[in-house]
Amino acid sequence: MGKKQKKSIRVPRTRNANTLTESQYFSKIRSALRNSFRYWKPGQIALERASRPSQSKNKRLKKEYCCAICGKWFKRVDVEIDHLEECGSLKSYDDIVPFIKRLTKEDPNAYQIVCKPDHRHRTNEYLNKNNEKT
Repeated sequence: MGKKQKKSIRVPRTRNANTLTESQYFSKIRSALRNSFRYWKPGQIALERASRPSQSKNKRLKKEYCCAICGKWFKRVDVEIDHLEECGSLKSYDDIVPFIKRLTKEDPNAYQIVCKPDHRHRTNEYLNKNNEKT
């Protein structure tokens, strides 16, 4: 006798000529919004505040950035701009305006610069906390 196979439940694809689920649809919107505001000036100001001239022997490296969590210095490619207030979920049209308001804070103090491992850890903590609520 073979293994019992789990019956998977197919989520209906109701968007984009029946090629996307609701979740995929709102994920695309969320991604497009995040990408559009990638160089938001207050976030760039926070990035500049966390920088210093490079202490590296690599002359091509002009600046390095301090992680707000661990306090270590990193190259630009190794840090990310983090919102102190999470942007939150985007699962319906009702979530769009609050999401954009949280995404585009005008105060540079609403952002912090964190290294990628710390940002991933912080994001996972937020996601786990929200999954426990539901």
